[in-house]
Amino acid sequence: MRNPPRRRPVHRTVLTAAVLFLAGTLSGCLAAPVPPNTTSPVAEATAAPADAPPIFASNDEALAAAEAAYTAYLSAGDTAGEIGSDSWNDYLALTTGRERDGEIETKKELDDNGWRFTGTTSFDSMTVQSFGALSNATWEIKTYVCLDVSQSQKVDTTGQAVSDPNQPTRWPLVVVFYTPDEMSNQLLIAESTVWSGSNFC
Repeated sequence: MRNPPRRRPVHRTVLTAAVLFLAGTLSGCLAAPVPPNTTSPVAEATAAPADAPPIFASNDEALAAAEAAYTAYLSAGDTAGEIGSDSWNDYLALTTGRERDGEIETKKELDDNGWRFTGTTSFDSMTVQSFGALSNATWEIKTYVCLDVSQSQKVDTTGQAVSDPNQPTRWPLVVVFYTPDEMSNQLLIAESTVWSGSNFC
């Protein structure tokens, strides 16, 4: 999970930063302001097509859906097996676009080095930056979140830890979710990028 000058999935990428020092999720971070510590940012919903009710009618609904989707994503990532396995396919099914491509690339890099991740990842302090319908009628939710990798580590084939002990254990991220179509309220992880501004975690 993580890395600058080019985007990569954060779940594996941030942890993989120890591999390629942020060779994963870092480039082109959003230029939105860091959410204040005391209040959540005001989310502005774009009007959905007139012939369909909004999938997420409020900031609270969007946040609850994003939290549920991200929880499932991290849990599936912690238990995902080899590429092509059922657990890997289930994990990949929770992603789309750049996030999916980045997860595959990161997994191949880990396999090439004989590394894997053990333990669990978690998150907290998720807030909604914005949410609304896109021009194609699918929905997008952009969030800020603090990813906690303190209980996860990268190990080699013998089980020995190869993670950088100086690597941060909490990462400020911008995570973007999309619905797969205009009729679905399922959220897929589309982007996970490390926030380049002040650390709000």
